[in-house]
Amino acid sequence: MLHYALIFFVISVIAGLLGFRGVESGASKIAKVFF
Repeated sequence: MLHYALIFFVISVIAGLLGFRGVESGASKIAKVFF
């Protein structure tokens, strides 16, 4: 579970840096569920 949360956290950070706000919020919500 923690492994998936870290993956989604990294995805949300990268998406945030690139400016994909929808992807970032979706991935961060998924990461919060796994945490």
